[in-house]
Amino acid sequence: MNRHLVAGFSLSCASLMALLSASSTRAQEHPAPMVTGLDVPLYPPLARTANIEGVVHVKVTTDGKGAIDAHAEDGQKLLADAAQLNARTWRFAPHEPTSFIVTFRYRLVTDLPEQNYPRVVLQPPQSVEVDILRWPGTRDLSPDKSKKAKP
Repeated sequence: MNRHLVAGFSLSCASLMALLSASSTRAQEHPAPMVTGLDVPLYPPLARTANIEGVVHVKVTTDGKGAIDAHAEDGQKLLADAAQLNARTWRFAPHEPTSFIVTFRYRLVTDLPEQNYPRVVLQPPQSVEVDILRWPGTRDLSPDKSKKAKP
């Protein structure tokens, strides 16, 4: 599959425009640069089938035009590896070399139509959300649903 292919993914025109024009509002030594391009982040297939979801914080280091390093500071390994790989594809408007933290959120959801591709919500460079339909046959083990009384 072409990783640059965006058609078919749930990226709206508004999301794409936000991706191309977003800037960080975080107070940092050097503000995070404006993202001008990136590969579409994907949900790791093995994480989906294993019912794994979670948050990963990735420290991205730039050289003034692109990501030269990305290191996951936390998170489940399958998700951390995917987040690091995606962050390394990021390209930026010219800027002073810097480092900043990106939060990747991977969620298994039930509100997507039958599909095998993710819903991606980009708010670069602060956060990336990747949602995918929960794998058929797996139970939702979220705390609020597991406490319901059985009939």
